[in-house]
Amino acid sequence: MYEASVAITDGEIVGIGDYTEANEIIDVKGKYISPALIDGHVHIESAMVRPEDFASVLVPKGVTTVIADPHELANVAGAEAVEYMLSASTNLPLDVKMMVPSSVPAASFEENGAVLTSSDAERLFQDGGVYGLGEVMDFPAVLNGDEEMLKKIEFAKTYGATVDGHAAGLNEEALNAYRVAGIENDHEAVTAEEALARVQRGFYVLMREGTAARDVEALLPAVTSANARRFAFATDDKHLDDLIEEGSVDFNVRKAIKLGMDPLQAIQIGSLNAAECFELKRKGAIAPGKEATFLLLSELETFKVDAVYVNGQLVAERGKLVEPIRESTPVPEKLLDSMHLTSFTIEDLSLRLKNPAATPVIKAKLGSIVTEKLIERVEATEGEFQPGAGHLKLVVAERHHSTGHMGLGIVKGLAFSEGAIAATVAHDSHNIIACGADDKSLYHAINHVADIGGGMAVVKGDQVLASMPLKLGGLMSIEPVHTVKKQLNELQEALLKLGYNEKVDPFLTLAFLALPVIPSIKLTSKGLFDVTAFPLLHNEKRWCM
Repeated sequence: MYEASVAITDGEIVGIGDYTEANEIIDVKGKYISPALIDGHVHIESAMVRPEDFASVLVPKGVTTVIADPHELANVAGAEAVEYMLSASTNLPLDVKMMVPSSVPAASFEENGAVLTSSDAERLFQDGGVYGLGEVMDFPAVLNGDEEMLKKIEFAKTYGATVDGHAAGLNEEALNAYRVAGIENDHEAVTAEEALARVQRGFYVLMREGTAARDVEALLPAVTSANARRFAFATDDKHLDDLIEEGSVDFNVRKAIKLGMDPLQAIQIGSLNAAECFELKRKGAIAPGKEATFLLLSELETFKVDAVYVNGQLVAERGKLVEPIRESTPVPEKLLDSMHLTSFTIEDLSLRLKNPAATPVIKAKLGSIVTEKLIERVEATEGEFQPGAGHLKLVVAERHHSTGHMGLGIVKGLAFSEGAIAATVAHDSHNIIACGADDKSLYHAINHVADIGGGMAVVKGDQVLASMPLKLGGLMSIEPVHTVKKQLNELQEALLKLGYNEKVDPFLTLAFLALPVIPSIKLTSKGLFDVTAFPLLHNEKRWCM
């Protein structure tokens, strides 16, 4: 940290020193100039707004570059979804480095909306616009030498692109194989020990702080003066309300500082380190030859962003954009027509148990995407599960191809006592997921989100207390930011009427209960799934237990 003038020409930093003459002089004496921040891994879809609206929220907070993996929308509509996201992310003050989704579907047995093949990946690389290969979630495909997966990784290498990792729960032997395959970073470490195991094998570790997964505090003890350059920040999945109220990677920086990290170290992790990780050679530092994309700060300890410059131009000041974002890119009709749910009856939600005294239960933890497998006694009447004593019914209904498949299970840890919640945001296949205390509420919640073209709902009996349409693939709203924020607030208020009083949003926790590549037990449209062993625990008619 030192005092100097910064000379800028045509969007590039051309000098640092004692400059006194220029065509334009901006006097910011007493402020700090910092590299702009980079989010090392994010799914724009998790903010539930289009890329243009996403940019309008992030840029004023000092985040000007994101490494974005559109595999959420790709799981709904394949390569066409990636092409839309590429188009919608151009000509913005936010530099969106779009990755080619590697694992669509996330696992071979999943029932998602589309498949993105190695041929699709090759074409996307050839067409240009994409930056690298998105998180390789299907780690068994890597470890088993699956031809399709290895082709995707090889295409990325051919085009000189980075390959992102997703090494959730992998042991040391698997990490070795994963690294040999060419995977360069990972955002799934949840303990300091896991982070160190990755750094020791040459991975960059992206310290994640999203809405459901908050790992920064647990990972910071792994960062030392010797290895700090191997760490960067990411958000992965963060809801719009949290982005507005907390921030994006700027929140990661503030949290690290609050937890005792030197402010300059935290800023470096959020800027230079991420730039080095993703080979963004012109980003991440205040130095000659670098892109003139930077922040002006009043003080380092609170990381208060006063102004944001992109390529030498002021784009945001005092938390607001200087000029509005351009008009939104038209959405392809296919992405606005993604709900194909087979009709069903309340009776179809009946969950028959083989042994109520020893039943598999998903233990969810608010603020985490990892679950625990429990074997517990649950309430049952003549062999039929009855929610109660903390046990709620969980449903995943296939909604892409009208298969009629419906997985039923039991979850513990979502603290509400009546009614139901439902959403079409259910990683990564994004079928309808619902959790409830009674079948009537579940039935109406599932049907309501289907009727509105996808979205989220809070329901009690046959009464819809609040809902938010997500017509773009069942994942994103086509409404402006202020409308989406209002709808999110209404959902949170409605949750109180179900007896839910926790501070953590249950919808994002709910969304990950269907993701069969995160330990340890999840529910898919085909039934309960043991992630560590990769078998379906139950596979019967209608996929019930």
